[in-house]
Amino acid sequence: MRLPRSLRLWSVLLLALFSPPIPAARGDVHGSFGAALDHYLAQLAGYGFSGAVLVAQHGEVVLDQGYGLADRARGTPFTADTLFDIASISKPFTAAAVLRLETQGKLKVEDPISRFFPEAPPDKARITLHQLLTHTAGLPESLGPEYEHLSRHHFLQRVFAAGLAHPPGGRFIYSNDGYSLLAAVVEKVSGRSFGDFLRSEVFLPAGMKHTGFLPDAQDLARLAHGYTGDNDWGTPLDHPHAPDGPWWNLRGNGGILTTTGDLYRWHMALQGNAVLSAAEREKYQSPKVPETGAPYPKYAYGWSVDKSPAGGRQLSHVGGNGVFMSDYRRYPDDGAVIVVASNSVDFSAIAVADQLELRLFGKSFAEPPATVPAEAEQLRRCAGVYVLASGESLAVAAEQNRLAVTPEGREGLEILSPEPERKRQHRFAEREAEVDKALTAALHGKLEPLAEILVDSNAAAERWRASLEATASELGAWKAFTVLGTRSLGGQVVTHARLAFEKGTRVLDVVWAGRTADGVSISRSLRPTWFLPAGPSRFVTFDAGTGGTVRMSCEGTGGAATAVRLETAGGAVTARRSTVGVK
Repeated sequence: MRLPRSLRLWSVLLLALFSPPIPAARGDVHGSFGAALDHYLAQLAGYGFSGAVLVAQHGEVVLDQGYGLADRARGTPFTADTLFDIASISKPFTAAAVLRLETQGKLKVEDPISRFFPEAPPDKARITLHQLLTHTAGLPESLGPEYEHLSRHHFLQRVFAAGLAHPPGGRFIYSNDGYSLLAAVVEKVSGRSFGDFLRSEVFLPAGMKHTGFLPDAQDLARLAHGYTGDNDWGTPLDHPHAPDGPWWNLRGNGGILTTTGDLYRWHMALQGNAVLSAAEREKYQSPKVPETGAPYPKYAYGWSVDKSPAGGRQLSHVGGNGVFMSDYRRYPDDGAVIVVASNSVDFSAIAVADQLELRLFGKSFAEPPATVPAEAEQLRRCAGVYVLASGESLAVAAEQNRLAVTPEGREGLEILSPEPERKRQHRFAEREAEVDKALTAALHGKLEPLAEILVDSNAAAERWRASLEATASELGAWKAFTVLGTRSLGGQVVTHARLAFEKGTRVLDVVWAGRTADGVSISRSLRPTWFLPAGPSRFVTFDAGTGGTVRMSCEGTGGAATAVRLETAGGAVTARRSTVGVK
């Protein structure tokens, strides 16, 4: 599975984001299991999670609730009614639109695209709708940035001119362009805009009144902002889009705005014939092609199909655009659903969904450590710069009800990161080796190794080159790099490297989505680790991905702490307050 695009920095508006968890103004929590999930998620909100979660069990919703803030500047809470961008989870709806047209007798999934686009060149004329639906057409992942002003006509020209990775009908290669081509087919066959067709033929029949490309005035007011670390990215509608929806690098493969409740309504609609007949639903959800060399997962039409922890079917899709992230998991044989959405790069919705799945199926899980409110004085006395025995520093900043601890280099990263299990340690080492290889080649002007590890390949590598050139215009030529390490941060696996320029340094973040990198970004410093109060002058951090913790105490009495002591899996480490600049 893939999570497109990039990761960036932490927000200057942290004061608003990291206040005590704000529950949804409207939401549902039912029964002891729902209450246990709500307690867990409220704890995660303290560590940085903001978004919405819906969980259904035995055919009943036990939790539909929001956490954190949907708009930090206005202090607007994330609620069960907040709309968010589901990115690639749009693909199941594109597939449903195609099957809806098949139900109406207007096309067949076996049709070649030449039926709809006679101008298709010979190497692509025989591509079938089935191959586009299963990512086996051989088309590239992406041929341009999501928000590029690109009409349908020019999109088709670009796709038809592109080379194929393999002849149609070959192996699974995830392709956003393939699903945009399907959206073009829907428009050509229906004679309507893709968004209009989805709304009238898919969303409304399913009871999804708050889903689409362009919300009405009431829903627009409930649209979440996204946060790229220190920037308010805004809402999806703050970025370029056509009058009737996304431009064509995004149409069909992403761009849908919805709520947790509407995604549950889609699950319920698939239990009956409101949108698709029984035969079409079976075709829609049946596994077809392996996504990897393993027997599972297999891709259906817009769904990744695997086995649930109980042995039944799991149909899922994830989506992300480097800001919003969502995970949608359906367990039709178990009467269960998990929907998780987040609106910040600081926390992985996928890691949260993994943990909820463990709880849903009675598996063992890591519970966040208990925390307590902290007095402002306790936080302020810990703030400062502390020096490790090696000379590396840790910067501790007091925020509302927590501490932000920012490492300077590799040693600090290792100390602040909960130690992963042995299997993850091996994976982390592999990631660092791949980044080292890619940056070594990039220093010599070769982007191929970087493209190989990136989800959207050459397009992402070129975007990184542009970002690097913009940094070089400020700091001079890029001269060297040092891989600092890999950690799980908010459940996201990130490899960090320090880039040395003629006039300064920057930090490169490489965010991983499985074996490929979601994207790369350049920032001024390493991102902080958040510590919550666990008692007088005692703090703890928890990672949802590894389930690990690191504990920290601020030592000394009276005013400013004289040192911080960090308790890790490898033992205790002390860093002493820096006296540099103190008179």
